[in-house]
Amino acid sequence: MKKRMLEKYTSRYDKVPSWLMIMLSCFIAFGYVLVGGFLSGIVVGIPMAIVLSFLVLNGNIQFQDINTISYKMFSNMYFQLGTFAFTALVIFFWVKVVEKRPIRTLGFFKGHIWLNLLKGWGFGTLLLLVSFLGTYLLGGLEFVKVDFSQRTLLYILSLIPFWFIQGGTEELVTRGWLLQTVTNKLNLSWGIAISSSFFSILHLGNQGVTALSLISIVLVGVLMALYMLKTDNIWGVASLHGAWNFTQGNLVGVAVSGQNAGDSLLRFHTKSGVPGLVIRWSPLV
Repeated sequence: MKKRMLEKYTSRYDKVPSWLMIMLSCFIAFGYVLVGGFLSGIVVGIPMAIVLSFLVLNGNIQFQDINTISYKMFSNMYFQLGTFAFTALVIFFWVKVVEKRPIRTLGFFKGHIWLNLLKGWGFGTLLLLVSFLGTYLLGGLEFVKVDFSQRTLLYILSLIPFWFIQGGTEELVTRGWLLQTVTNKLNLSWGIAISSSFFSILHLGNQGVTALSLISIVLVGVLMALYMLKTDNIWGVASLHGAWNFTQGNLVGVAVSGQNAGDSLLRFHTKSGVPGLVIRWSPLV
């Protein structure tokens, strides 16, 4: 039986040559990310600028405090993860208005939604912990501290839906839309290869990126593509992706692609110049 995720739901690209479709689809997918980031800056940045200007004029804050306040706002984990929702909205708009197909065709199919979410979250957590254990046994991690305070527990629990938004949006771009689009024009092998490679390219700007880390992210992309095809929906792989990053950043406290995720139950630091596994290169744009 043909997978629902691989069904052809639009005829928009029928006249586009296959070789051109590879470039066009990657260009559109990258556009989702750029436009989503631009919109988040406008929606959040303009009201923030108005409020800060009002506070300065009323003497509540000094003009030189604006940079500090802005930095704290934009470096906040809730903001960084939550703004991925704007990219998801851009995808929804394109699919609905340009491709003229239902949003559910991206993988939001009905049936066992919560079960798929729980399975994906459990599998993502397990994968990260296995990678974490392997890296630790190889000497790639150094234990720092434990923190089970009420403040930390509340913080990490409150981040769960935001990690799901972040992970889910990346899956929408790469697996939900790009893999499906390329597969319908070429074949599944090309769909997995292009979407996984694009997934890796999105991480070129991450701190400490290396050729080995990019290859690792391609392999992670292939794994997630296979999981999506197995479950035949976007729910499970979105949950898997969110759980991976959440577990790495807020349970074992390892920087996610070079970025500190804030408080965590455990805290480990990576060591340079020693063997490591996938945990060093967990996907986070």
